[in-house]
Amino acid sequence: MNMKRCNPLLPPRHVCVIGLGNVLMGDDGFGSLAVETFRCEYECAPNVEVLDLGTPGLDLAPYLYGKDLVIVADAVEAENTPGTLRTYREADLLSHQVQLRLTAHDPGLQESLAQLRIVGHAPSELIIVGMVPESCAFGAGISAAVLSKSSVAVHLLAALLRERGVDCRRRHAQLQPNLWWLPGDRSEVVSA
Repeated sequence: MNMKRCNPLLPPRHVCVIGLGNVLMGDDGFGSLAVETFRCEYECAPNVEVLDLGTPGLDLAPYLYGKDLVIVADAVEAENTPGTLRTYREADLLSHQVQLRLTAHDPGLQESLAQLRIVGHAPSELIIVGMVPESCAFGAGISAAVLSKSSVAVHLLAALLRERGVDCRRRHAQLQPNLWWLPGDRSEVVSA
């Protein structure tokens, strides 16, 4: 089982920051919100991919293949109040201490990791930045509890990368995030 942490003396060469979730299912859109805001507020070295993958299921494996570091932002099912933000490791996912929220992508991450472990190309380090949702009902929109903590999650993504020696810094001029699923203009709340 390959769950070692990236070597702090050598920055990871192949890095991917992934948002998972369905933006039409309320707080399950947290992963998309976090990575889109991160992409607009921070710029990283060319070896860092920042991707909103939605709910890829087993199609997730190619994005994890051979990576040194993968950070996944997603809504998680955990025994905490809505809006609680935590980081989890691959071992937490495998021991069922935390579960990704919707069954549409629950098995995708675990099964993709298992497949890649078998062939020796699983990520060296996997971190999940998880947010406990208030509601994942269809059309519910992002709750105030999750929206108010999303900027903390964005800065946490950057901090996790920098802790591992990845070049990641705030943009001089932020890009305008494409948050089409948020009602009204709530992008100023996210980047506050």
